[in-house]
Amino acid sequence: MTSHLQPLSADQHLGLGLRPASNWAFCKTRDAVPIALSEFADMAGWLPIVFSAGPAPLPLAVLGTQHGKNDFLDTSCQWPAHHEPPTALKLHPFSLGVDAADAKRTIVMVDLADTRLVPLEEDEAAKPLFTFDGKPSPTLSSITQRLGAHEFALKEASALGLALQQSGLLEDMHADIRTPDGTTHRTRTFRSVSGSKFRNLPTSELERWFRQGWTDAIALHLASLRRWVQLFERHQLNITVSASASNAND
Repeated sequence: MTSHLQPLSADQHLGLGLRPASNWAFCKTRDAVPIALSEFADMAGWLPIVFSAGPAPLPLAVLGTQHGKNDFLDTSCQWPAHHEPPTALKLHPFSLGVDAADAKRTIVMVDLADTRLVPLEEDEAAKPLFTFDGKPSPTLSSITQRLGAHEFALKEASALGLALQQSGLLEDMHADIRTPDGTTHRTRTFRSVSGSKFRNLPTSELERWFRQGWTDAIALHLASLRRWVQLFERHQLNITVSASASNAND
């Protein structure tokens, strides 16, 4: 889906409403998404958690084995009911950005390409983003609060990524999985914590990381790397389902 990200304002979007989502098609090309440390415990049980490349690594929940492909969506673009989506996806089509006129001020951005955003007169189920006098509606106020909390949580996650980077604990990684038909698939390159280097951290540093909750997050990250097999199995299942649906249509 093409993104049309704009600053949200009453001047331009007074009559805009947010209707309930019918599917998750907007994220079908998202193969990874940033997550906060508080999300590690839920995510580690069913998908790999890795770190992004670059000077400020962020933890990422991996959603697909191939770049630009979300393996958690079925053929109807529905999210599996028994898995909690990452917060960043639940907040879409809203995000926080920097005010062009004031770099110290954050503003709410909205992706106008999202089909859940409609003029209020077109869908009575849509909830207004602004009141008639241009004030944020309860819906928008709640969204803004959640965006701020998530932004703060991602800064904490970024602090862990930076500490791992500076300590030399991150290393490039990819997953190689052999499927039942004998073929081997390799993911794109991410970064992960070196378990051996982590265990050799100075005691004083390890204690500091423990007090910050970072050691728990690292343990969950390392455990989650076992979930690559499940992700590849989901990828193969989607291929099989899609092929069966295609044959049925023919």
